[in-house]
Amino acid sequence: MAFDETLGPVPQDDHVRDVRLPVRLYATPAVHRLVPTPLALALASRVSSPEARHGRAFELQRAEHLMQDLLLHTHRRDEWRELARRNVAEVARLRELFWRPWLLKHARIEGIEHWHAAHEGGRGCLVVVGHLGGLFGLAATLANHGLHMYSVQSSHYWEPMPPGFDGLWILRLRGYAEWMGPGTAIPDTTRPERLTELLEANKTLLIAFDVPGSAATPFLGRSVALTGVPATLAHRTGVKVLPILPEREGTRVVVRMQEPIDPTEFRDVRTLRGAIAAVFAKLILEKPWNVDYAWYPSPLVTEVPPADAG
Repeated sequence: MAFDETLGPVPQDDHVRDVRLPVRLYATPAVHRLVPTPLALALASRVSSPEARHGRAFELQRAEHLMQDLLLHTHRRDEWRELARRNVAEVARLRELFWRPWLLKHARIEGIEHWHAAHEGGRGCLVVVGHLGGLFGLAATLANHGLHMYSVQSSHYWEPMPPGFDGLWILRLRGYAEWMGPGTAIPDTTRPERLTELLEANKTLLIAFDVPGSAATPFLGRSVALTGVPATLAHRTGVKVLPILPEREGTRVVVRMQEPIDPTEFRDVRTLRGAIAAVFAKLILEKPWNVDYAWYPSPLVTEVPPADAG
């Protein structure tokens, strides 16, 4: 994949093959304008969309497995069946909002004071997110409020598009990722020094905490294997960590900024990594239905072998 650090990655092949007409229509935002958003969200929570390959029964089964595993060691462990149903409905509503980008101009930010606190003294910061809620709308919402950031994104956004709905979905995801302009979306295969350079140049960088990895991380009563990159970057550069959760509220996305985390208050990378995970553990416990299926099985329930967890 060709990559210019100023202009960003060059897509290899954006042609999407083998798209059935109902799917192509569903993946066209203009078609979604024909149905009022409140009605569309109500329908989405009850009826499978044209792109669904496995049906609602499969989605419910998958959600039940996730909720049962995710909440096993928490006080909400007995609610997994009801929460799974809410998760399936919420994911469906968010999927509908995904094809309505014009609604993002109405998205709100709560906790903007945390953004300013994280950038105190003109410094950059590390925005940390999880694959929760309306993550697709984050860059557009920040841009609409005059805020700027770079973001680490999956390199498959620029690889040849897969056939069918998956290709159309990835193309739209890439559009959201690149919302802030050329070069602001950085593939996760970039050289690690590039990320450090951005933070040291007082830029703001977004990265996800819940990416599969090998760093033992305490999370919801167990030790899971997640990436260690966010905590390592913050610890190395000294920039504050700003956890953010974009979630649906009615027919809109609301970006909820959490209190920033100062890496200088932690003795090492491991304790900082635990503090970051603890913020999202609390958010997930409050609304487990916000968890998305970026991976299956989820890294949030992939336990570290006992020999590696010490």
